[in-house]
Amino acid sequence: MQEQDYAIISSYELKSELDSQPEPEIRLKSGMPTLDKAVDGFRPGELVVISGPTKHGKTLLAQTLTKEFTEQNHLCLWFSFEVPPRQFLDSFPELPLFYMPRKLKVNALQWIVSKCREAYGKHHTRVVFIDHLHYLFDIAKTRNPSIEIGTVIRGLKTLAVQSELIVFLLCHTRKGASEATTYESIRDSSFVSQESDSVLMIRRNTKIPGSAESRLCVEFHRRTGVLNRKVDLVKVGGYLREESKAEGGDVQ
Repeated sequence: MQEQDYAIISSYELKSELDSQPEPEIRLKSGMPTLDKAVDGFRPGELVVISGPTKHGKTLLAQTLTKEFTEQNHLCLWFSFEVPPRQFLDSFPELPLFYMPRKLKVNALQWIVSKCREAYGKHHTRVVFIDHLHYLFDIAKTRNPSIEIGTVIRGLKTLAVQSELIVFLLCHTRKGASEATTYESIRDSSFVSQESDSVLMIRRNTKIPGSAESRLCVEFHRRTGVLNRKVDLVKVGGYLREESKAEGGDVQ
């Protein structure tokens, strides 16, 4: 960029410049009516956190969103650190088209940033899924994980804004978190919720063994102002869909 790109200008001048540029008409839908109403479509520049207890459906939710976005002709970029690539790809009922690195680097935020820009340049991917946060820095070598996480979260938010991407970041909850998990249950740092645009918490119905039901909570969404919006979900055909209140029971 030239130095003039950083010049101080008036609000009127900046508004005029922005109005002369085409606004990206991207407002991705999840296929879940209550969630879509709560977030008014996922939009570029947003960092969305998906969290919840282990084995409660974080990755499944992200895979469901991947399928829905692909059907809207918006291809995704995936960084799946938790399982081997074959296992991850085989977990889709029917593999949609998306992109991912052949091999992954851990503890390398700038590498993630460069791969996101590469994928956008080659394939115009506007949606990024990262599973999960704690593979982006070396927790064994940091004295203050909270500060380190804050740096990572700000880096991802900056990436989303500057490159006009939608970034979904999966995060674990801390061990011993209460049954009523909230954004405050996210592991190691309050910066996760402070710096993100939205937090989605998901929890399976554990009252019924083998239940396909779960509950998603939009803890907050800064743009829409929504707080604590519940969405009842059920697993059907290997993906999550919204469940009408008449179809299922309570999810705690």
